[in-house]
Amino acid sequence: MKKVMKGNEAVAETAIRSGLEFFCGYPITPQSELLEYMSCRLPEEGKIFIQAESEIGSSQMLTGASIAGARCMTATSGPGLSLMAEALACMALGRLPCVLVDVQRAFNCITPAQMDYNFVTKGFGHSGQHGFVLAPSTVQEAADCTKLAFEKAYQYNVPAVVLMDGMIGQMMEAVVLPEKAEKTEAVSYPIPIGRGSRPDKKAFYQSGYGGQYKGLASEAACEEACNDNAALYQKWVETEALCEAYWMEDAEYAIVSYGSAARICLDTVHMLRDQGIKAGLARPITVFPFPEKQIGALQGLKGVLCVEMAKPEQFAKDVALCLGKSIPMRTYTRCGGNLPDPQEAAEIIRKMAAGEVS
Repeated sequence: MKKVMKGNEAVAETAIRSGLEFFCGYPITPQSELLEYMSCRLPEEGKIFIQAESEIGSSQMLTGASIAGARCMTATSGPGLSLMAEALACMALGRLPCVLVDVQRAFNCITPAQMDYNFVTKGFGHSGQHGFVLAPSTVQEAADCTKLAFEKAYQYNVPAVVLMDGMIGQMMEAVVLPEKAEKTEAVSYPIPIGRGSRPDKKAFYQSGYGGQYKGLASEAACEEACNDNAALYQKWVETEALCEAYWMEDAEYAIVSYGSAARICLDTVHMLRDQGIKAGLARPITVFPFPEKQIGALQGLKGVLCVEMAKPEQFAKDVALCLGKSIPMRTYTRCGGNLPDPQEAAEIIRKMAAGEVS
């Protein structure tokens, strides 16, 4: 049955239905409704909700909950994400599973932006390691991505991120929520965590991998763990990358965008089609792993327009790397809480088609 819900609330309810056991967080717009919803619903399920004193505190609680084996989650926005950097870096390096929801905002505004892209896709904090990152463009997809984030976090023992923004978090749409999970599988940790290596079998976090990884210690152990993580990330590119295509079968021009910006660009595609210009849209759903093959396969096009809500460009650099130099590519960016204008995007492609811009 469909329900009309805010994006933040749909994500929270989906997390609960996905077996969430522990939520910790700190209020920050535009994700505060998610935390408020959790504060009511999670105790009803007999699970744990904690409002931390800060994002630093909540990230440390998240680390502890993951070590203890709980299915855990937090939510924040850009400034809070910065404060979580140290803990997230350690979790990524130590392969500690959790789910993080980042409802991006523009600087100190509650308006949407996509300026956290580099932070969550280029390596958490100082460790340079990665999480599994999903970028929904609708409330329904935000719920679906939350469910998938829990699956991937605990399949691979990694942090998983739902990268939203204020538009998706605050808007209300009809959504079909998943059925409640009957039973969640026990969390199993890789060797670096050190689970079971104490005589009393209690879990603990062995920093520095001192003797805890493949019989190696210190620098050798850390390097081997990073090698294994890198191999996992490459496997994701081959097997887990998701990208949706709209009207790409006969497209001569393509817009490449993600999240809310891609949602807006659908109007641009319709405008151009009505004007006789064969345009399509390629929309990455996973932004780490980035759909390198799918974007790289956009050969034979006359031009590509990359649209995002960040300046300087972040997402566009990944697109350009995949396309190479054989296809002309332009960028159209807005920031500061300003949204892409479908007509402005269409005008750029019209000029490309007319040969007015290369």
